[in-house]
Amino acid sequence: MRTSFITFTLILAGLFLGTAFSPVAHVKTPVAEQDALIGQRFIDVQSRDADGKVHKLSQYAGKGRWVLVDFWASWCGPCQEEMPNVVSAYKKFHAKGFDIVGISLDENKDEWLDAIESWGMPWIHLSDLNGWKCSAVQKYQVEGIPYNVLIGPDGVVEACDLMGDELTDFLSSVL
Repeated sequence: MRTSFITFTLILAGLFLGTAFSPVAHVKTPVAEQDALIGQRFIDVQSRDADGKVHKLSQYAGKGRWVLVDFWASWCGPCQEEMPNVVSAYKKFHAKGFDIVGISLDENKDEWLDAIESWGMPWIHLSDLNGWKCSAVQKYQVEGIPYNVLIGPDGVVEACDLMGDELTDFLSSVL
């Protein structure tokens, strides 16, 4: 009984604090759906940047550079934990042909922009501020964050859900 109460308390605290105990942040996109994307041409999506300007993924992907589509949110504890790996990969490989398009599941613009600045993410960021109802989330069948899709220079999806050292290791092998 005591263990159940402690677990319940930790989950409840995670919901309020956006920590790693957030159940929404832990759900991962099933491997079969990830595998279905690999080898396919990227799915074009569009959303707005912080200034309200519309951007399409096709402005970046399939243009001769590796592009990581990174799904995240300011309230997501695991996203915050993963972001140093993404930032490091960007700094290491950007000049060699690597870009990132961040797609946020935030609903609060100020929190979204604060996270971009405080987490040190210098790439393009898009959000329609519709949370899980984001059109890009629907098209890529994202069921949990952090989540990413790596698109090769030719516009073909090469990998999905690269976390920790996996992103750096993959990029090291191709750049």
